Amino acid sequence: MRDIARLSASILFLLLALYWGAEADPVGSIDGIEIPGLIPFQLTFVFTNDGPTPMEDVVGQATLMDRFGKPIEGISIEPFSAPAGARVKVTARSRWDFQRTGIYLLEVSLDLGGGRFLANSLAFRILPVRLPLAPEKVEEGEGLYTVYQQPVDWGLGRIHAQRAWEISHGDESVVVAVIDSGIDRSIPQLAEGMWVNEDEIPGNGIDDDHNGYVDDVNGWDFRDDDNSSLSGTPIHGHGTAVASIIGARPGELPIVGVAPGVRLMDVRFLDSANKFRSSDWKTFVRAIEYAVDNGADIINLSIYANGKPPGYFEDALRRAVAQGVIIVGISGNEGKPEVMYPGKYPYVYAVAATTEDDLLAGFSNRGPEVSFSAPGEKITSFTKGGRAVTRSGTSFAAPHVTGVLALILSAFPGISPTDA
Repeated sequence: MRDIARLSASILFLLLALYWGAEADPVGSIDGIEIPGLIPFQLTFVFTNDGPTPMEDVVGQATLMDRFGKPIEGISIEPFSAPAGARVKVTARSRWDFQRTGIYLLEVSLDLGGGRFLANSLAFRILPVRLPLAPEKVEEGEGLYTVYQQPVDWGLGRIHAQRAWEISHGDESVVVAVIDSGIDRSIPQLAEGMWVNEDEIPGNGIDDDHNGYVDDVNGWDFRDDDNSSLSGTPIHGHGTAVASIIGARPGELPIVGVAPGVRLMDVRFLDSANKFRSSDWKTFVRAIEYAVDNGADIINLSIYANGKPPGYFEDALRRAVAQGVIIVGISGNEGKPEVMYPGKYPYVYAVAATTEDDLLAGFSNRGPEVSFSAPGEKITSFTKGGRAVTRSGTSFAAPHVTGVLALILSAFPGISPTDA
């Protein structure tokens, strides 16, 4: 309530200032202020010349302010002309993106020349990326002009994710296991979508479901052999990035996954340097078996090896697929005409990476075993600590495919991996 009172006071102060600063006999007006885009931040308004003479070289500035009237950025309004009696639509753009959620004020001020000034303002709010089928939330600032964040991952637009969200944005019954370097579950937009082992009582130090893993509430860390990627050795940001591309939920930052409604199972296998050794294959098998035994519908493997894995690893993949689990892998990042393992196996959907120009990325491996190509260059996602980073690699192409498959399973429950 205190914040709302402050906002009301700020708006009242601004309106009073505009009233006392306006001419007694105004010759124009500003109305219809809108914010058509946030990448970059842009605004439009309509200026009406109510006077009997044309106006030339009208200049001005738009000031973006926080809810208390503290300036954030000034945006120049390029000179424009307005014939007598005309209504002119004016557009101004920032050089920067602005997508931070919250309530803001936008003041448009014009210098009409001859000592005449005109201003108007708009109170508005920025809300997280909108999911068409998600339940409406009660958000602060009801009744204000509302703008929704635009996802920063260009790949979402390229795969038409927002059109798919009109059918499903992912169902919580669909579980995606991310076997990787660990997920930073302290990030709210990931924490909300974590898989929960309902048969385990958190923090009691007991293996309640008798699956051999104590307190595995959200998954298991096979690198440190404990129940959290955030304890023990530091995690690499790779797994967090992969997970956010698959299923980050809308929130403070404009990062959202392809399937933000599904559940993410955290299965850490890679070390702090995002690597594994030849002695780790049996641990890798345990990670796969854990995901399968605990109900994963899809396993994302943004991992590749320099050589052929041992036979027992292939057997683990074969068993997983036989139990109806979809496995998504990568082609590799060496720019070679050769798909790396485990993506090379026929049981794995190998994914190559494409650019914004819809070309195969130069770093992406290629070959007949590739099942899909997906956006993988300059992909923006979370890294550990909740920062937004932009990275390239087939590792970030595969999660786009994983997310799409998760949407398909959500929209068509019971569909077979082959049909998906």
